[in-house]
Amino acid sequence: MVATTAIPVEEYLHTSYEPDMEYVNGQLVERNVGEYFHSMLQLLIGAELLKRDGRGFRAFTEQRVRISAEPRYRIPDICVKALPHRADPILEKPDLVIEILSPDDRPAEVLKKIADYLQAGIPHIGIVDPYQRTVMEADAAGFREAVNFTLETELVGSVNFGELFAKLDTDPDA
Repeated sequence: MVATTAIPVEEYLHTSYEPDMEYVNGQLVERNVGEYFHSMLQLLIGAELLKRDGRGFRAFTEQRVRISAEPRYRIPDICVKALPHRADPILEKPDLVIEILSPDDRPAEVLKKIADYLQAGIPHIGIVDPYQRTVMEADAAGFREAVNFTLETELVGSVNFGELFAKLDTDPDA
């Protein structure tokens, strides 16, 4: 993740980037976009959450989220917002964010992003590594490994990443 020249927040908010970039204190911050397993897991998580229609939330992929007034905008791989909520172009304070790690992610940058989510008061944060097949949770109490590869929140229910990881291992040529 490399920061570039400072730009005004209004320019960031009215510009499309390919791939989309985050905005931290006037700097554009590149995101490591996924490779095969990252992309597949993002799709599987989205499909799993979509099946839970009627639970009172909406799930989003790669949605800009306002983290603070500084200004800071992050783009989690997956985020969930309880209903009702305003259909604004930028979400504020989702109830859950899930970051799917990419091979090029650096621990220090991931920790900065998680710290931003915690400072914004996002109550549930999942960090999923499709390459090492690990699931971590972060909240105000700290970091911990998810029990049995499962993230659980009252809003979303229980998501078993062990089952999703198993789908990643399916041979696409079979």
